[in-house]
Amino acid sequence: WIQAAVVSANYTSVLGVAPVLGRSFTPADAGGRIGYVALISYDLWQRRFGGERSVLGKSMRLDDDPITIVGVMPRGFRHPMERGASPMELWVPIDLDNPDPKFVNIRQFRMLEVIGRLKPGATLSATQSQLDALTGRLANQYPAAYPAALKWRAAAIPLSERVVGDVRPALFVLLGAVGFVLLIACANVANLMLARATGRSREIAIRTALGSSRGRVIRQLLTESLLLAVAGGALGLVVALWGAHALGNLAALYLPRAREIGIDGAVLGFTAFASMLTGIVFGLVPAVQASRSDLQTVLKATGRGSSAGRSRIRGALVIAEVAVALVLVAGAGLLLRSFERLVAVEPGFDPARLLTMQVWLPWPNQPEKGRFFTPQQRVAFYDRIQQAVQQVPGVSEVALASRLPFRGQASRPFTIEGKPLAADEPAPRAEFRAVSSGYFATMRIPIVRGSGLPATDDSLSAGAVVINRTMAEKYWPGANPVDRRIQLSGPQGPWFTIAGVVGDVRQIAPETPAREEMYVSHRRFPGQEVSLVIRTNADPMASSGAVLQAIHAVDAEQPVFGVMSMEKLEADASAPRRFSLLLLSLFATMALLLSAIGIYGVMAYNTMQRRQEIGIRMALGAVPKDVFGLVVGQGMKLVGAGLVIGIAGAWGLSRVLQRQLYDITAGDPVTYIAAAGLLGLVAFAASYIPALRATRVHPTESMRGE
Repeated sequence: WIQAAVVSANYTSVLGVAPVLGRSFTPADAGGRIGYVALISYDLWQRRFGGERSVLGKSMRLDDDPITIVGVMPRGFRHPMERGASPMELWVPIDLDNPDPKFVNIRQFRMLEVIGRLKPGATLSATQSQLDALTGRLANQYPAAYPAALKWRAAAIPLSERVVGDVRPALFVLLGAVGFVLLIACANVANLMLARATGRSREIAIRTALGSSRGRVIRQLLTESLLLAVAGGALGLVVALWGAHALGNLAALYLPRAREIGIDGAVLGFTAFASMLTGIVFGLVPAVQASRSDLQTVLKATGRGSSAGRSRIRGALVIAEVAVALVLVAGAGLLLRSFERLVAVEPGFDPARLLTMQVWLPWPNQPEKGRFFTPQQRVAFYDRIQQAVQQVPGVSEVALASRLPFRGQASRPFTIEGKPLAADEPAPRAEFRAVSSGYFATMRIPIVRGSGLPATDDSLSAGAVVINRTMAEKYWPGANPVDRRIQLSGPQGPWFTIAGVVGDVRQIAPETPAREEMYVSHRRFPGQEVSLVIRTNADPMASSGAVLQAIHAVDAEQPVFGVMSMEKLEADASAPRRFSLLLLSLFATMALLLSAIGIYGVMAYNTMQRRQEIGIRMALGAVPKDVFGLVVGQGMKLVGAGLVIGIAGAWGLSRVLQRQLYDITAGDPVTYIAAAGLLGLVAFAASYIPALRATRVHPTESMRGE
């Protein structure tokens, strides 16, 4: 199966694209309800037709209608507003001016998305004003379709914002995390360059004494720094070639067009620029410090100890590393605690050992020329596949639903008997699902009052409806709604008697509280598409092959798709939070590691520079414990200052995470204390080895070495 879209004939011209093979749609192509020609994606052309130019004019069947391929879209073209991991791969035209597609002329039918191109000189605000005027006229002309209380309005939104608006906060978080890790890495490099420059102070002083200018010394050291930065950038690109592919696959469920993430000319240019910039910026301070070396001062020095100025710079860099690392660790901690609480949320059903899949029955434009399932035939078909699947070994229960949890939402208006609405009052709405009678038992949704749906409910019997707890408490507070009646879909709609009340189910997303919801028998609303939910005795995916065979044994022509476990379906629903958590945790781990390396490097170098001082202290009676405390204390002072700054920074910057948190605030004190404790522990471990080495310094060897 493939993703298909119904579009207007001017779709390609509005988007400014043209097929690479064949032609675009013409107004004549959409002469019927839905046109009988199609454009296909470049990937579908390559995958299904081998890239043959003879694909033009080939016929395929869509909803049991013959569709002729007239063009192939350019490579890499994607429908601008597609979502999810499956791209749009086929487009068919529809004539919006033809009254034959009746669903288009229903004012409550609001499933089409509109893309427009502004005229030269037109502004978004002017367009919005025109839309406001248009919607105002529609509301006045059709008050029943656009009740004032709903405040219906068409909004003009830039396409780029429409595509990435929902994920922009996550992308900013990712960008900030990358920048912070880069800063920590650069601080480490700057520290190493300072240490290296200190070790070369005699060489640089002699060069200066022999006539080298300060500018020439700085240029030499900057050149060395740039070479290191370019080499590091090249190595990073090698890693990025693999990482970009892995990131694209990881983010496909969340980021629009994530599979297009890759290394291109812009990335190469930015990498080269960033490498050179960091090489210059973070090599400049060590170069300037080293160029100040004075031969007389160096030769007078009793050791190779670094100047106080260089020590202060190295200390400041360590403080900055710790502060930045704490920001990342605290952010990852907030997401982790949020995700833990989200996972602990009860969805209202038991997803364990549940297998899900979808079946689509054809609805041809011309039933007399294709296979058409009447409502009665759909019910019969659904009954047969339920019976067939029930016989599969390992299957314990089978049920049907028009829509499964986390698969989108659909609502319908209703009216409560005895509670008439005012003339301008919109009818209340509730989520609507048509299910089989065994749905609640299969899903393990508890029935808290009354009963479930009768197995024999059909269009000839009195309608029964089951509502959820939220709907019962909102519209019948403190009362028993069982045996009350509601009318669906307006004044001409059917009446249903409430047979029972079931527990709430989080249908939209794990973090979204349950809304008012009603369930009716699928026999009354046998849709074109139905989802199967199958409870198995073991791993559900192990039974998927046998289940598919059973369905195809009933009718081999009907497509079955979307085969996955309910646990996978639930996990995909929380993919955005998992994506942010994984990425931020990855960068926080890198920050911890780099910070530990930086602290260790500074402490080890400082300890080496203070060998004479430590030797004198031990000669005067200092015990190893005192020396250990001296070295560790010096390191922890720097770390403590970094933690204080980092907590303040993390508290401020974590505001951007608030939208991605669940049941926790961005200022959660437990997270900050834990993050500071973890970073402090890592810093202590990084200071431990240099301190331990310092306790083993022998005074005689230290004096002799100097």
